[in-house]
Amino acid sequence: MGDAVTATRRYRALLRRLEGAGDSPELFAPRVRVMLGLALCEWETSGDLETSLGAMAAVEQVLESTPVPPRDLLAVARGQRGVMLFRSGDVPAALAALDHAAELLEYADPSDQMTILLNRSALHLEQRSLALATVDLERCIAAAGAAEDDMYVFKATHNLGYVEFLAGRIPRALATLEAAEGMNPSEPHPISYLDRARVLQEAGLVTDADGLLGRAAALLRQGRQFQDLAETELARAECVLVEGDPKRARAFAASAFRRFSRRGNLRWQRKAELLMLRCDRALADAKSPAAQRRAFAVIADTALDLAVSCRAESREDLARSAELTAWEVMLRSGAEIDGLPTRRPTDTLHTRLQVHEVRALAALQTGDLTRAGSEVRKGLGELGSHQNRFGSLDLRTASAVHGVALAKLQLDVAMADGRPSSVFAGIERARAVSTRLAHVRPPSDERTADLLAELRQVEEDARALAGESGVAEQLARHRTRVAQLQRDIRARAWELEGDHEGPVDASARLGPVRVAAGDRAFATYARHHGRWIVVVASGRSVRLLDVAGVAEIDELVRRVRADLDAIAMPRLPEPIALAIHSSIRATLNRLDQLLVEPLHVEGRSLVVSCSGSLVVMPWSLLPSRAGLSVVVTPSATAWLGAQGDPRGMDLTAVAIAGPDLHLAAEEAKSVGAVWTSAHILTDEQATIEAAHDALREADIVHIAAHGTHRQDSPLFSSIRLSNGQLYAYELDADSHIAPFVALSACEAGLATVRPGDEGLGLTNVLLQLGTRSVIAGVARVRDDVAAKVMLRVHHVMASGMDSSDALAAAQADCADDGVPVPFVCFGSAW
Repeated sequence: MGDAVTATRRYRALLRRLEGAGDSPELFAPRVRVMLGLALCEWETSGDLETSLGAMAAVEQVLESTPVPPRDLLAVARGQRGVMLFRSGDVPAALAALDHAAELLEYADPSDQMTILLNRSALHLEQRSLALATVDLERCIAAAGAAEDDMYVFKATHNLGYVEFLAGRIPRALATLEAAEGMNPSEPHPISYLDRARVLQEAGLVTDADGLLGRAAALLRQGRQFQDLAETELARAECVLVEGDPKRARAFAASAFRRFSRRGNLRWQRKAELLMLRCDRALADAKSPAAQRRAFAVIADTALDLAVSCRAESREDLARSAELTAWEVMLRSGAEIDGLPTRRPTDTLHTRLQVHEVRALAALQTGDLTRAGSEVRKGLGELGSHQNRFGSLDLRTASAVHGVALAKLQLDVAMADGRPSSVFAGIERARAVSTRLAHVRPPSDERTADLLAELRQVEEDARALAGESGVAEQLARHRTRVAQLQRDIRARAWELEGDHEGPVDASARLGPVRVAAGDRAFATYARHHGRWIVVVASGRSVRLLDVAGVAEIDELVRRVRADLDAIAMPRLPEPIALAIHSSIRATLNRLDQLLVEPLHVEGRSLVVSCSGSLVVMPWSLLPSRAGLSVVVTPSATAWLGAQGDPRGMDLTAVAIAGPDLHLAAEEAKSVGAVWTSAHILTDEQATIEAAHDALREADIVHIAAHGTHRQDSPLFSSIRLSNGQLYAYELDADSHIAPFVALSACEAGLATVRPGDEGLGLTNVLLQLGTRSVIAGVARVRDDVAAKVMLRVHHVMASGMDSSDALAAAQADCADDGVPVPFVCFGSAW
């Protein structure tokens, strides 16, 4: 487990025994190895590099002064000195020591050969010498295979995964790291957690990465491995910063900085200083304008000083990042910079995006909006190419987080232009990049199928135990297993590579969107410096409006959704029901006043492109929308792409009823009866396999079943069918997917909005796969009300209306029942 404290204690005890055993020649080699191991462990726990290097040098001097120097032991001594120098931050000296050790490699024992090669590969990785690292790792694997040493096969294979990571091949890196973990003959090592977390962090999966880092930190703290613990804290700081908590992130980075400083590790200390600067930069955004200017001045001076120090220490990568940070805040403060940064082949994705941000800010400062917009577009294009490498929707949406700063700047540039068409274009370029990428498909390998089958069974077993007494421990085991299975399934999907690495498709322009909208109004909402702005195209006019504060809207949406969930509960006492109804009306009125009334689109159908909390808002219930259709779409680009030929006359329909849902079977039969060519699936026929077939073969799919949205793992949001859960994760389509899907299930329309502003849930996945229109709920709905409204939707659609108009008509027809129906039409009308 890497417990340096226990190892030190044991080395000391062993050395005492060897010293008490006399000067037998047979004890010379064991004594040397124990002294070398003790020196390394004492340094790990104390951080006293000078004393430990002195102990190492004394051992080497003894070895070199013998009449016939034992070359095998000299190789070990030089190798361990290299490790110590490496972990203290002196990479050039460490590499020299390990190269010196490698000169004697042929004389070393197999295990020592493998150790030297593995450690030198890590040094090559630190210097981004990937080809040299690969050579050492492949030699290590060959030696380990010959020696039948499973541990070294695991370690070297793990490091090959890190090579793939540094080369930018994230899916391959995750696949190799996962394969290596399967080779591990021991318990998971904290360094394995740390490395896998770094790859997940680069992919944008910061929550998953932080979970691994927390486990690594606990093990490292227990083993008093303070260098690795500090590196873990630094990685956690990056995750927390991306998640939007710069204060907590700075605390992690500062703790890491103190640990590196105590150990005299200047190389890693500089990394911590840079990250603390990035945290300070994020904290400055919350300050008043005057306080922000002062903070920016301090950050710029500190960053430039850090860049000078890093350059003097031959750390060009850190110097470059520090300089870019300084230039960014200087430009935002109105100061000028000398020259412009250029992209370099060795730049990471983060640095490349930072370069485009600085160049755009410099252009914006001179009023050159065209050049500023061009730089932002190039940066977002690079992000799209990066996302295109992923074959997993999970990774694609998560990696959008890398473009947050550029997306905000895109809107700043557009707002500086001031024309509604420019703002619309800016929003579209920055929003939902993944909707402009080639579609991805979930993995269909046998192992994934087995994991999904087990997941379904464990969840069904847990459901059967619900409400039983004395089963808390058993339920806890089921929940633990569910979490592990979900992690394993996601990990296998992360390994898929995308089919494309080319540019992202162009985003929609306002002109074609207005033409396609026809008599409808089209409104694109976006957040800008704490406010919701909207570009609305209605009739002959196009306007840009500032409508509401983000915080107020977030709270109103949270409140109305909570009230809708509450009012759907059965047998509510009348006074409570009246109070909830009153609250719903007041909140919906306020949302209407803030978001829709300023648009002046009375009497018009509305298409809404939005993000954030607006994605899960019950738009169709707003008072001004009564009897008028509303479509909620991820982006204007996605909506325009869904406009195609009108639906035909000879439509095939499938109606599916899930188990344990009052009126579900009756609802499915009633819906099926509406369409002349319909297939009705109830009871044991309503299987996951049947649902897959329906989605691939039918035009219209209606599912009446229990639905669950998983806020923490949105791709495991599900619909419950007769043989278990149908997960969003496994929804798939070949050449065809049903153009219209109705999900008569609670929460099926919900989405988790990730830090990159990408939403993910059942509805999002269907739209990604090509479904043109989805009707789903954004809150709980009473079974009888859902059945009545959905049946009316199908009757109206069968008469020739499109899906959005049909939903509006159905909700209006049922308004007299006094029960709100929070169904929303997503994607487009069909």
